[in-house]
This record gives sequence, C-alpha cells and structure tokens, in this order.
Amino acid sequence: MKRMAKTYFRDFGYKMIRLKYFIIIVVALFLEIVTLTLYLLKMQNMLAFELFNLAILYGAISGIIVVLSIGILVLMKVDRKKDRQNITMLLSFQNKYRSLAHAYLNKIDYLLLRFDSERDNFDAKIEYAVLLEEKYDSYLKAFSKMDIPLFLKYTHSCELEHLVKEKEFYKGFSSLLEADTLKKLSKESEASHNNFLRELNNIEKSLKLII
Repeated sequence: MKRMAKTYFRDFGYKMIRLKYFIIIVVALFLEIVTLTLYLLKMQNMLAFELFNLAILYGAISGIIVVLSIGILVLMKVDRKKDRQNITMLLSFQNKYRSLAHAYLNKIDYLLLRFDSERDNFDAKIEYAVLLEEKYDSYLKAFSKMDIPLFLKYTHSCELEHLVKEKEFYKGFSSLLEADTLKKLSKESEASHNNFLRELNNIEKSLKLII
C-alpha cells in the first residue's frame, strides 16, 4: 500500500510538471501575440509595414517555442525513465542490504550483548571480541561483493568503511590496543554508518518528485 501511494504521488508529480510546462508555453505564445499586436498598433503606416516579413517573424518565434516545448517534454520523458531505473536499482539494493544485514546482524547483536555485559571474566570478553571480528569479517566480505550501481557507490563505501572499522575495533580489543585507539575506531565506525544512512536518505529524497 505504501509503495502504491509513493507511485501515485510520483506520477501525479510528473503530470503537474507537464501542466506547468504547458502553462509556460501558453503564456509565452500569449505574450508573443500581445507583443506583435502592440508593435502593429504603434506603426504609423500599417500599409507600409511588410506583412510578409511579419508573418516570417511570427512563424519563426512560434517554431522556436514549439521546438523548445517538444525538447522539454523529451527531456522530461528521458529523466523520468532514468529516475524509474534508479528507483528500481535503489529498491533492489535496499532489499539485498536488509537481507544481508538480517543474515549477519542477528548473531552479531547476540555477541555484542554478551561482549558488553561481560564484566567479570576478561578472557571471556576477549573471546567474544574474537568472534565479533570473525563475524564482521564475513559480513564485510559478503557486503563488498554486492553489485552496486554507480550512483550508490559512495553510499556503499560508507557502510563498507563502517564494517571495516568494526572489524578493526574488535581485532584491536583482542590484541589489547590502547583505549584511545579503540575509542577513535569506534567514533570513525559510527560516523561512517551515519554517513551511509544520511546518503541513503538523500538519494531517496532526490528520487522523489518535488513539485
């Protein structure tokens, strides 16, 4: 139902844009006629005016407006087709991402819960860190193999960077890296994931028609 609503409003938006361009063309033709009429009224000698040249001028201007209007409609059709293709590719990416995340994050979330809650046994915490590193490594390899369209490359790279930093964090933890280094990795990981979400949201907005 939600997807049908989005499709309806997107199609409605295209109709509104076509209506706007139609109004612009009508107004342009009207202004053209008014301009020529005023010009004729200012002529002191109507008979001396070359009507043939006037007809050529009027026809040329009308032809230019018609060509421009056709060009605009063609460009709109091309852009609409491109947007539809991008929307299809975006939805495909989102579905693949959700499927992949579901396959890995359930286990990762469980390990994270155990890792965060373990406070008494440091060796057990290290073991959870090792397991998390392995899980993020598998997730990273699977995510990096996704077929990504060009307009989603940067978005994909942001989440890829997030997974790399998560893997490095837990590898660093199990290797007893300094707390400041781990804190830096954690912040970089969070920033990359936020960039991914923001870029994905921006792309979604850019593909929605704003009237």
